[in-house]
Amino acid sequence: MLAPFNTSRPDLQAAASAKGEALIDPQALVLIRWIALFGQSAALFSVFFFLDFAPPFISAFGIILVGVALNIWQAWRTRHVTRTSAAELLMALSFDVIQLAGLLYLTGGLTNPFSILLLAPIAVSAALLGFKSTAVLVIVVGVSAGLLSRFHLPLPLFSDEFSLPPLYLTGLLTALMVSALFISFYVWWLADKSRRTSASLAATQLVLEREQRIENLGALAAAAAHKLGSPLNTITIISHDLQDSLKRQPDLQGLKEDVSLLIEEAKRCRVILSELDRDVNTDKFTDDVTMPVSQVLQTMLDTKLTELSGLLELKTGALDNSSEPLSKPLPDLKYTLETLLDNAHDYAVSAITLDIGWTSTDIDISLSDDGPGFGPNILARVGQPWNSSRDGRDGHRGLGLFLAVTLVNSLGGQIEIYNEEVGGAAVHITLPRERLTS
Repeated sequence: MLAPFNTSRPDLQAAASAKGEALIDPQALVLIRWIALFGQSAALFSVFFFLDFAPPFISAFGIILVGVALNIWQAWRTRHVTRTSAAELLMALSFDVIQLAGLLYLTGGLTNPFSILLLAPIAVSAALLGFKSTAVLVIVVGVSAGLLSRFHLPLPLFSDEFSLPPLYLTGLLTALMVSALFISFYVWWLADKSRRTSASLAATQLVLEREQRIENLGALAAAAAHKLGSPLNTITIISHDLQDSLKRQPDLQGLKEDVSLLIEEAKRCRVILSELDRDVNTDKFTDDVTMPVSQVLQTMLDTKLTELSGLLELKTGALDNSSEPLSKPLPDLKYTLETLLDNAHDYAVSAITLDIGWTSTDIDISLSDDGPGFGPNILARVGQPWNSSRDGRDGHRGLGLFLAVTLVNSLGGQIEIYNEEVGGAAVHITLPRERLTS
């Protein structure tokens, strides 16, 4: 049996977490049953009208009509559905087995050559469903075949009497069950192997696409930092000249304040660009430098924590009896928390809470605010780029949450974004301890 696909990357694991079951098109199931019902009807009519056998025609045709009625209902119920559940498919296949068993009961039981068709639902289940579902269907077939070997009407032939020795019937039953077990396991094993391989490849492709997008954003950021240097210098020089000129005109106080704000924002941009350049090379010099994780985070976020000192409440502490882990500076985690803190600052009314905790296995970081919370459309597309309720306004492009999710996943962690029951947005980040120093 193929080993389950396991990885420390939660985004990759989620994409590859196939539960041994394939996507099932309900319209295809309806079509397959129509084919089966047509075949049953053709066989019954041929035996009765052309071969002059005398099966209980009305009873047998009534069983077929039950299948027709069920298929019409299923076709109507799933007319707007693109995927059916495994439980529904199992019930449908179980009905097919029971319906076929009813026809075989009326036409000779296991002595009927068409009894081999009891294996068909098992093959379908093994190809589309998981091991447990297929095992349930094998039991249904086994019970049906066992009853048919003992209880059935005579096989309709030219001769009035046709009977097989009990030992031969036992052999037929045994052959049918061995075939059912072999086909179910072999087909399921091959299908499960194929599904797992496909799921792993799809998950890998998904993560590679995500990482490619974040690398592209990083390249754009580096290019922007390089190209913005000269314009910022020009803006700074002109702003200072304007400020000097306005000092001689006391009646333009409002304009003076605007120019002062322009100078402060230009300085802020220069600080951001210098941080980008500094943090790119952080890992080159800090591989052997570790500190307690709470101290590392507070040091990395010192500027942001100072800016939010009037709103932010910072809590640190162990969530069990474990000691505080050591960590090296993590630029990815810094960008993530700065982005989330900026979002919280934009929406918070009066309070932001940042809680840094740890257990023997994980680091838990929780951030919440008392704002209006995330809109349903935002939560529905969490982790996707260009996802913002302020897209296009004040320079917002909807990349904040996308960056946060991607960076946390790249650290081997998990991030949960939701709304508090009492109101306000909340984010919970879990990181494995071993990734803090790796």
